[in-house]
Parts: sequence; C-alpha cells; structure tokens
Amino acid sequence: MKKLKYLFLCAVMLMMTSCAEMFETIVQFIEELESVSITDVRLSHRQADMLVGDSLIFSVTLSPDTAEVSYKWTLSDPETEVVRMIGKRLYASQKGQVTVYVEAFPTGMGSADVHPDSIKSDSCIINVIEYNEVSSREFPYEMIFIANLEVADTLVTDSVQASRLVAIVDGEVRGRAVMRTAYGIPYLEIRIGSKTMYGEQITFEYYDHSHYLRHEFPAVTFDGETHGTLSDPVIFRVNEPEMVGEWRIEDGELRVK
Repeated sequence: MKKLKYLFLCAVMLMMTSCAEMFETIVQFIEELESVSITDVRLSHRQADMLVGDSLIFSVTLSPDTAEVSYKWTLSDPETEVVRMIGKRLYASQKGQVTVYVEAFPTGMGSADVHPDSIKSDSCIINVIEYNEVSSREFPYEMIFIANLEVADTLVTDSVQASRLVAIVDGEVRGRAVMRTAYGIPYLEIRIGSKTMYGEQITFEYYDHSHYLRHEFPAVTFDGETHGTLSDPVIFRVNEPEMVGEWRIEDGELRVK
C-alpha cells in the first residue's frame, strides 16, 4: 500500500512538472510568435509615374525585418490593360491609372485563413502616359525648343533619357525631346504641334526613370516661334530628389529666352 502511494505521489509530481514545463513552453512560443508578428509593410514606391514600355520592380520593407511572410499582389482593376504584373515586376502597357496593392501575411497560411489584424498592406498609384507621333495634318502649327536638360547638375546626353522630357497640351503628349548634335555640340530639339497659331498652354514634364517621378515645369504659351539657340539653349533643370519620408523632387528651372 505504501508502495502504491509512493508511485501515485511520483506521478502527481511528474504531471505537475510536465504541466509547468508545458506552460512555460507555450508562453515562450507565444512570445516568439509575437516577436515576429508583422507591424508594418512598405512598398518602395507610393506613387510611380511611367511611360508606356517602362517596367518597375517593387521592393518591400517589413517591420520587423525578421518576420517570415508571404505576399499577395492585386490591382484595383483586375481587368486593366494599363499594366501587366508578373510577381513584383510591373510593366506599363497603355495610358491610364491603376493602383497596386500588396498584402503581407504569415508564411504558410493563405490570406483568407489569417486574422485581419495579422495582415498588413500597402499600395502604390501607377500613372502611365503614352507618346504618339504628332500628325502635321492634325496639328499644322509648330513651336520649336532648342534646349538642354540637366538632371542633378549633369547635362543629359543620352538619347533615351532625353526622350523622357515631353511637352503636354490638354493632357496629351504633343512633343518629345530628341537628341541632336551640331558642330560637335549635343542639344535637344523639341517640336510641339498645335491646331492654332497662338494660345494653347504647354507644360513640359520629365519622367525620372530612376525614381519613377514626374517632374512638371512651369507652363508656357504656344506662339509658333523657335525658342533657344545652340549657343543659348533653353535650360530644363531637375534637381536631385531628397528622401523625406517618401521620394520628393524639388522644383526645376525653365528659362524661356
């Protein structure tokens, strides 16, 4: 009888020890789980201005960065033809606007199986413009700029980068910078078409492919004249963007002689 009581007492003590250890293990597991819970997710861009044909690869920043997560990418319009998205890479297909959404949730679980508080999300607005050749029949009047483009105090001489400077009238592209060379001197030629001899408002926009920012210059009035010369070109100046929470770009400079 004494032996039976001893065995029973040992079993109770073992059970109590196991329960304590189990409880401690559960608490530790919960603490570890909470330590890697997602508190925030941020896309590399909150807004991206692109030209048709551009592509953009998103990067994602997690808080904490030790969290193990899966991602779900969606578009505001699943049927849109403005962009195509393959994984984290986005391709600009046609003119328009669409929003990209990303959801981050614990790895190994579908977003539908996770408590809403465990899912963190972010979004990016995509604006895409398209350049079409201007028909001289439709726009018989022409205004010409002989210009230079300076980005972060560096003269742009690359034809692809230069072509990202466009002239906008009534929301459509009416001209695009073309790199030329005369007497060994590089310069930009921008020919802008118009239906009238005078009066349309023109804004010049530069699409910064490095940061996917659109930089808008002050408006000028169409007058059918040629502005700038090889020795005294119109200067389009874009300053280097500064990081202040999000990418921002300072006002550039447009000097019309």
